[in-house]
Amino acid sequence: MSDLFYLNAKSMLPSQMIEILSAENTDLDEYLGTEIYANNNKEYIAIQKERMIQTLALHQNSVGDIPVYLLRAPGRLNAFLEYLDMCAGDHMSTTIDGDIPVAVSIRDDGKVVCRNDNLLFAEGRFDIETEFNLFKNSPWDESKLPDTWDNRTRLHPYYGHKAGEWLNYVRCSFLRTKWEFPDLKLLGANMTFGPASAPFRAGTSSSSAIVVLSFLAMYLANHDLLPKWSMSDVCRLLGEAEWYVGTHGGANDQTTILRNCPNGVLYNRHSAPILDSDILPCIEGVKVVLVDSLWEANKALGANHIFNLRKGWMDLADDLMKHILNTVKGYINSVGVEAENKPGWLPDLINSAMCISPCKYPAILESKIDVWKPIFKNYNKLGSLSEDILGVSSEVIEELICLLPEEISADDAGKLLGKTNSDMERDYTLPYESEGGYRVRNAAIFFFKENRIGRRLEHLFIEADKRLSSSEIAIDSDEYDFYRLEVGQILDELQKTIRDDFQVSNNQLDLLLNISKSGPGYLGGKLTGAGSGGCVSIMIRDGYEDAFCEYIDENYYRQVNNFDEYRKTLDDLAKDNAENSSEWMMAKEMKQNLENALGGYCNYRRAVTFSRGACAIELENFA
Repeated sequence: MSDLFYLNAKSMLPSQMIEILSAENTDLDEYLGTEIYANNNKEYIAIQKERMIQTLALHQNSVGDIPVYLLRAPGRLNAFLEYLDMCAGDHMSTTIDGDIPVAVSIRDDGKVVCRNDNLLFAEGRFDIETEFNLFKNSPWDESKLPDTWDNRTRLHPYYGHKAGEWLNYVRCSFLRTKWEFPDLKLLGANMTFGPASAPFRAGTSSSSAIVVLSFLAMYLANHDLLPKWSMSDVCRLLGEAEWYVGTHGGANDQTTILRNCPNGVLYNRHSAPILDSDILPCIEGVKVVLVDSLWEANKALGANHIFNLRKGWMDLADDLMKHILNTVKGYINSVGVEAENKPGWLPDLINSAMCISPCKYPAILESKIDVWKPIFKNYNKLGSLSEDILGVSSEVIEELICLLPEEISADDAGKLLGKTNSDMERDYTLPYESEGGYRVRNAAIFFFKENRIGRRLEHLFIEADKRLSSSEIAIDSDEYDFYRLEVGQILDELQKTIRDDFQVSNNQLDLLLNISKSGPGYLGGKLTGAGSGGCVSIMIRDGYEDAFCEYIDENYYRQVNNFDEYRKTLDDLAKDNAENSSEWMMAKEMKQNLENALGGYCNYRRAVTFSRGACAIELENFA
């Protein structure tokens, strides 16, 4: 287990660790630059060491000079694909060199005490058994749903605590483990979170990094009690653990944060029965610049609602697709191949069963009954809408998607699936009146496109690396540059489907991306993460990093009117809520965050490297 999580480090006194980090040591600098951050710049490494020292000093001041582990977890960057893990599709992502450090000391009781260098996050503590009993004993009607972690986190997320409370992200790993093993008496830990360099509320999953760190602290404290988990087991467990905070996502963020290697891009195979990851070579001669839009992806502005509603789109699309498949299977079983001789049978069947007329005449699906066999066998969720998984052509998949309604109301979907309004709210999140119905066809189109793009990227990365490694082409050749240009165009395609099909971009992100297109060295770009604010990821030619950042400074951050819409949104939020309410205070905080950021925007855009995943810093080797 320790090999999987890079937790071979021995605990040391904070004073010893600080002494090692404070000394000049080229071997330590090489270790941090090569094995952790994929960045050997001397000034950069000095900054990372200082952050670690500050973390250890804060921990020492809080709990004394007692044995400690120094851990760090990076932010996740969806540089290429989005959301596929949530519907059993294969997802491609990496980790950035921005991370969160934490000092961990094991306690001899079941309490967890957390401190944070960020003043926005107040010190907190909880007792593991007390928290588990609180959650486990939340109100429950056994007659309606099985008492599972899935169902309970849907009905009672963060039970007894406030939505968005940062300690929820620490609690969830302990509680998910207790749910699996309720009789275990887990030991707790003192955890001190140091100065973070991972962007905050910016779409790089700093929250999932905290979930991973809390799990690693829990594991360090209790590894003798815990089973021999595989990496796949833990990744799925942590994806489910984060459901506790109120978002019902997949396991890609946690998988990437745990499994990535320096300079790696992971293709996480969520479609496989056992979650696995392939490390892909990235295109050479490019850099990725992460630019914060400064529009916070915050629950106060509906970010959680948008995330959960989009999850509702995909879950409802999946349930309706299964309804369609069951309807067609029943008809074929009763009629057999004779159906091929009855033109119009499929549109008539769908119309009769669902009151839907396909947007495209399903000529292949109607005239070739055998094409349904692999669909019935291989369809799982929307992530299986791929030729290589479903076992049918793209033309057939397009016809299949067109059997779904373009938009469907909660009432109509509930009638089809036999669900009440409260069931619809629980399972799919009800859209606001202004949002209309569930755009289920859009969701299917989005994942079909993402799957095709992911396969194209995988092919391009492998082919480019193979030709470069064999010296068939040179890194500065026109032939190799074709790969850079192609990948850049694909990123622009991705943003288009994220914006138009899945509709999770916003005007601020669109503005920033449009400005970026004219920047020096630009190849392609997209939002990263759940959308609704946060960061964009821009791929540029190597060597243009400084010029591109200066261009962004001049044309985005220094143009005051670029943030007029965001300011008005925050002002309206404050005006619409009672003074000193949590929403009012959040609006004021976010307004101040914006003004502070505009006063120091150099911290909000930079070229990133692809760092190692979560790990312990093994300083004992440099004592």
